[in-house]
Amino acid sequence: MQVINIKNKEILLLLNDFSSWFKNLDKSVNKETHVGYPEKAYGIDIATIDSTPIELREKIRQVDIQFSSILGARNCAVKMYYPENGYMGWHNNHNASGYNILFSYTQNGKGFFKYKDPKSLSSVTMNDTPGWTAKVGYYGSLEEKDKLYWHCARAYEDRLTLGFVIPDKSFWEMMIEDIESE
Repeated sequence: MQVINIKNKEILLLLNDFSSWFKNLDKSVNKETHVGYPEKAYGIDIATIDSTPIELREKIRQVDIQFSSILGARNCAVKMYYPENGYMGWHNNHNASGYNILFSYTQNGKGFFKYKDPKSLSSVTMNDTPGWTAKVGYYGSLEEKDKLYWHCARAYEDRLTLGFVIPDKSFWEMMIEDIESE
């Protein structure tokens, strides 16, 4: 996984609009009914209809439409909110292999993305910076044992993550160019 600079003004406008809208929501997690999906996580998958209030669903649907228009991504595969002290445990996304683009937002940079390098198996921590960050990489399938990409995330303040899976490498590379362009 590597960090890329988000320079595209249209993408930054969309990301900032989304985070501004999100900052004003009531983001409390009901600890009595929270089921912890995925298995080891503390946060809310805001794309899951059951966990998202009806009045918020239209804005969330707009994320797919707007990013599809600018990036050409078919949909946003992950829309995750991590409350303060939220996390997602180690997992490898072998069931959704492909080229990835992850956008994460923290107001003060108090969070991180950690992964195990598939070749050396050493752990690498990528600390958030204030505002939006973008990371790109490839998640392998079970048939690609040398490309299984174990990773996790942690938040020490509210954190948003939007993730896109792109099956085609050249299309993914063009998307990266768009994100880094002014």
